[in-house]
Amino acid sequence: MAQTDTAVDSDGKSTVSSDQSERGLDLFWEETPRKARYRYLLHFAVYVLLLGTVVWPGFIAFNRIEPYVLGLPFNMFWVTMVLVFITINSYLLYRFDEGKLLGGS
Repeated sequence: MAQTDTAVDSDGKSTVSSDQSERGLDLFWEETPRKARYRYLLHFAVYVLLLGTVVWPGFIAFNRIEPYVLGLPFNMFWVTMVLVFITINSYLLYRFDEGKLLGGS
């Protein structure tokens, strides 16, 4: 059972801090539900897959100039899209972790 620490803020009021910082990553915390662990691993796999396509040897398949997409050479467009996909993945992970994505409050 985790214990909480009591701290005093600048106004002199006592506050109770969460044990979130003490337990580290939720993936490795023993009380994390199996469904949440799979979700974390899925997001991690998406990160690895996307980042693997912008470094060698994964980038070889996307390292060409033509076709131009939105006025950009294809390789620049691909790196931009990977950045957008990683941003969306990070946002979804944040919303799932906060419980606000699928009808949570």
